[in-house]
Amino acid sequence: MALVIDNRGAVAGAGVHVLIVGVSEYLNLPEAGDPPADAGWFLNKLTSPALSAFKVHEFLRQETLRLPLKTVRLLLSPSPTEFAIEPLLATVGASRANRAAFETMARDWRDDAKNNPADMTILYFAGHGLQRGSDDGVLLLEDFLSAGPPLAKCFEIGDIKDGMAPSPTYPNIALTQFYFVDACLTRQDTQKKFVNPQVPDVFGAELNIVDRREAPVMFSTVDGAIALGRGGQPSHFSEALILALQRAAEDPEDDPAGGAAAVWPITSLTLKTALDLYYAKHKLGTKVQLGGVIGLPVIRYLPGPPDVDISVEVRPDALGNPCNVWVYDNRGTGVPPCTPTTQTKFDMTVKAGIYSVQVDSGRLHNPPYRSDPKYITQRGTWPWVHNLVPHLKP
Repeated sequence: MALVIDNRGAVAGAGVHVLIVGVSEYLNLPEAGDPPADAGWFLNKLTSPALSAFKVHEFLRQETLRLPLKTVRLLLSPSPTEFAIEPLLATVGASRANRAAFETMARDWRDDAKNNPADMTILYFAGHGLQRGSDDGVLLLEDFLSAGPPLAKCFEIGDIKDGMAPSPTYPNIALTQFYFVDACLTRQDTQKKFVNPQVPDVFGAELNIVDRREAPVMFSTVDGAIALGRGGQPSHFSEALILALQRAAEDPEDDPAGGAAAVWPITSLTLKTALDLYYAKHKLGTKVQLGGVIGLPVIRYLPGPPDVDISVEVRPDALGNPCNVWVYDNRGTGVPPCTPTTQTKFDMTVKAGIYSVQVDSGRLHNPPYRSDPKYITQRGTWPWVHNLVPHLKP
């Protein structure tokens, strides 16, 4: 139940254990379009998290990470809106994302990851959350506000993270761990009514032994901010994360497996850069918060240079007619391989690498102008400006 991928018998060496949770249909909250109320902690049902979690699951199922998938556990509570948009939500084999199911799945996930320190684990959660501390959060499951203490049907990301640390009971647990939290980090006024409301432990973490984990925690937003869900669509964070897992490599390195060709690693820090670039491009007004035991773990290697979105700007914008602008790669090949553009401002997508810009215009002293080579990765600052005013005829 909820173990939607089980390759434990097929993967002999190290592998990846994934736990994905997406909660939209909160049983005790008003509908998405209804006025929020104090009784529901001023929260509503959602129409994005389950779909977001499903999209992340589909990406991980189809793509190649640094290690092969061993197990994937999936807990989803979709809204009717999401079922209508994505019929596969009904047949993917997920369990409902309630507290009891989460406890069982989280403990089984940890048990699967306890035998090989070379393994990797991934936890992705999408849904409602409450701020608890600067590097923590209370994450709300489907049956939030069912009978019992107010936070009995939640879990703390800190409890999960601490419970996944090496300990006397789990000395050989996976040492590479990624945590992705796509939830608000706000303090609800209703929360302040209670004297230190407690969240039941899932793991009851032991005092750990020497902790050599690389275990970054990425929150979709900063403290006190609202997560960036979209009604009936995957959240901005899930969309950005999937794009980052396709593109976030910045520099090549020798293949650790001994292959002849270089590979391009995607690490915790290059992921953070890519996520923040997505947020800035879409003017979302916040950044991803990175915490945990960060390190520099590699989540996947790309076999070649990734795509990079760039902007090119040539000044002044009036360079006469004809005026041709080319972008060349380090082999002197035009990119894309087509006739040059007459535009002096344009966006394009290139593979990470070395490029230069050439401009040919009758207004130039010594045409054509050729820029210095530029190494282009996602770390670049855009637009890439070329000021030709000093090169113009009087």
